[in-house]
Amino acid sequence: MDARYRIITGLNASKRFLGGILMDIVEKEEPRVTLHLPLLRRKWQILTFQLLSTFSLLILMIRMNQLYGSCTEEFILLAEGSSYWCPAYEHTRGLVWLSNTHNLLIPNFLLGIGQSGLSSFSGPLILCIIVTSLWSYVLTKGEKLQNDIKKISGIVLAIWIFLPFLFAWISSMAFNGPEWPIKHFGSLFSPMGFFLELVFLGVVFAPILTGLMGIWGLSRRLLTWAMGYFLLVIGIHAILTFEEISGAFDLGLKALPSQIGNSSMLGGLISPLAFDLLVISILLLIFLESGLAAITHLEYAMSLPEGSKNDIEYIKQFNNVVNSHLIHLVVIISLVTFVTILALQFDDLLVSFVGVLQGSQWSGQVQESLELQMTYGKVISASLFMLVVAGMRYVIPWQRIIGYIELNINNFRS
Repeated sequence: MDARYRIITGLNASKRFLGGILMDIVEKEEPRVTLHLPLLRRKWQILTFQLLSTFSLLILMIRMNQLYGSCTEEFILLAEGSSYWCPAYEHTRGLVWLSNTHNLLIPNFLLGIGQSGLSSFSGPLILCIIVTSLWSYVLTKGEKLQNDIKKISGIVLAIWIFLPFLFAWISSMAFNGPEWPIKHFGSLFSPMGFFLELVFLGVVFAPILTGLMGIWGLSRRLLTWAMGYFLLVIGIHAILTFEEISGAFDLGLKALPSQIGNSSMLGGLISPLAFDLLVISILLLIFLESGLAAITHLEYAMSLPEGSKNDIEYIKQFNNVVNSHLIHLVVIISLVTFVTILALQFDDLLVSFVGVLQGSQWSGQVQESLELQMTYGKVISASLFMLVVAGMRYVIPWQRIIGYIELNINNFRS
């Protein structure tokens, strides 16, 4: 009995010893959840915000190119098969036109020349991703490396500008005797071709590069700059395609239709042109809101005291806030999309409602009027919708309804 008891006791002790070792190994392998920046950058909610902002930025680039990247057929015919360029949201035309004057320094496959469709964006996008990755890496290495890179870049640029000029001037004096350097000043402008390539490439990809750097480098300034650039492109396109301006000097930009068109999509709720414009506006909202959401939550975590970053209550609170933000983003964007569609169609709804009540031909005549099909007619429709909704707050308790919806969302989450 004593021998059997000692054997059983020894086995139990061995199990406890091995179990303790396994628990120590598991605890060492599993990283502790904290609110420190390196761990938060890998959190799935933060990555979801950043990936959502990135995908919306790339889709926005494609949609902007489809809507604002075309030249008129008359302008293309006047070119008679030669290279042409118009100030549209497209990069290959300007680069092809520039290649006729001098050889391009950047390879064609990186510029997208000779490619069509989405493949023309692949090379420049690879450049943007590489630059964004290097820039994000440099940001983590401190100011010393950043200053060294700036100094080296300045030295390389100065050598590129002045070395060919000095070499041409000195070699000419070696064979022809002393002379003024004026006739060699053209060598100083040799890098200008490279900068022009970057300008034509930046017409499309400057907001993409700054947007990616803002998303993954956590920069509010770059995000707002990219947003402002897209709005500037839309505004400049609207001004240059205005009838009075395009009639005075034709730049070849293809204007958007002046009429919004018939509502033939989503069950007759929206026209194709209005749908394209709505998609661009929603993508802009998703890009900016998702990118700023990731930055805001990470800044909040960084501002916490060091002891709070390890506190389980703060960690739970942070997770609840981020999860709620994700849900609210989806719900609010969906509501904004639906309400915008209703606002654009509110004139038809209002006229149809009046026609049902009165039963006269007046409603049909107004509904078929040309003014309501113009863009300013839709602005009037949206304004009427906002006035009606603002007036309904005296009849419908919006705050109570919104509170009821939020309560149900919280109950669903719990």
